[in-house]
Amino acid sequence: MRVLNIMMARGRGGLENAALDTHEALSLAGCEVTTVLNASGEMQARFPQMAEVISFQSPFAWDPTAGFRLKWQLKDHSFDVILAHGNRAARIAQSLRARAPLILDCHTTNYSARKMIDQIDGAIVLTEHYRGVMLKAGMAENKLKLVPNAVRIGAEPQPLPHREKLIIGGLGRLVPNKGFDVLLESLVLLKAEGLSFECVIHGVDEHGNIESFLALRDKLGLDETEVRFPGWTSDAQSFLLSLDIFCMPSRREVLSIALLEALSAGRPIICTRVPGLEDVFRDGVEGIFVDIDHPKGLAEALKRLLLDRSQREAMGRAARERSRRFDIAAIGLELRNALQELSSHKKVA
Repeated sequence: MRVLNIMMARGRGGLENAALDTHEALSLAGCEVTTVLNASGEMQARFPQMAEVISFQSPFAWDPTAGFRLKWQLKDHSFDVILAHGNRAARIAQSLRARAPLILDCHTTNYSARKMIDQIDGAIVLTEHYRGVMLKAGMAENKLKLVPNAVRIGAEPQPLPHREKLIIGGLGRLVPNKGFDVLLESLVLLKAEGLSFECVIHGVDEHGNIESFLALRDKLGLDETEVRFPGWTSDAQSFLLSLDIFCMPSRREVLSIALLEALSAGRPIICTRVPGLEDVFRDGVEGIFVDIDHPKGLAEALKRLLLDRSQREAMGRAARERSRRFDIAAIGLELRNALQELSSHKKVA
């Protein structure tokens, strides 16, 4: 199967990493994959050297000529199915729909994919919750397939050393959806109880900066020995392996790749009850769910794990085992089969 894999975002967040993982997963499953990336984006350097990657110039969100230009640029390429990551990629790929079925991979947290039902030939959803959203919006059931994001399992993680200050970690963009402000508020409560900790949050805001969160940290009375913002990390897996607890206080998510990577690293997880994430891990087994926007509840969950090494270790072992469900080779086969079935419903010229 020849797959055209399109992603137009320019950063290096979840959507961008999902496009990279999809290229690898489908290649492992025996597909011929060509990926189209925004020429002004950051992801091209992260693709394997031998990967077939096409740079496409589209610097603006509203680009009325993009579809025509992409069609011309790909006039000598052939493919059996188009997989678009994000609504912008799907809009631009409309010009190619006469040549192959267009499938949307639904990553967006605002469910805007509901508005594209008549413009696509099928959709990949990452959770049962998102499947329900698309069915309610009018998508035919036979045009939906559930295939979660993938993770590279890697070697077995080594046991963490005993240390007085345990490390709490977060990973993601420093934007309101990610809820890191709530995490900081919960740390204030822990500090008031006399608990010691070190919290490290890797990420930057939409402008590539960390200053707003440094200011919030200082305003809340936390210091750099308690909370650090090092910016983006180029080695998320090593960072996650260094943690005692992974925390994801998001207000909105679809299926966070960082969450899957934390499972693979064998780390206990504290995560907000975002709809759909109950598919990822079990409350009280691999981690703890807490309410969204609830600093006190988050602090209580953190305290529980900070004070109970045996529970941290048990949850970490369970998390590692659970991560096997999302192994990139297995997900590649699921995705290939899903694309084959979805594309079979449409006859193209």
